Amino acid sequence: MAGMYDTDSLNAHFAALGKRLDYIEAQLEHVARSAGTTYALWSSQQGVPDDVAQLARSGDKLGAMKRYREVTGATFEQARDAIAGL
Repeated sequence: MAGMYDTDSLNAHFAALGKRLDYIEAQLEHVARSAGTTYALWSSQQGVPDDVAQLARSGDKLGAMKRYREVTGATFEQARDAIAGL
């Protein structure tokens, strides 16, 4: 039925969007480098350490939240909000 989505189809859709955004950011970084300037990744603008962002991108959201809390001293809610945006 149109407009009905299950968890698996939504997860697949969001995973595809995440990959597309990663690709777009890589291209923007490349273009900026070619133009002699820098491009700040969204995760770095949010103060998310690279290892935490990598965990989140790999699908280990809980591991990313745990590492974020270890590194920053954030609360569970702060970590959840930071990782949800990646």
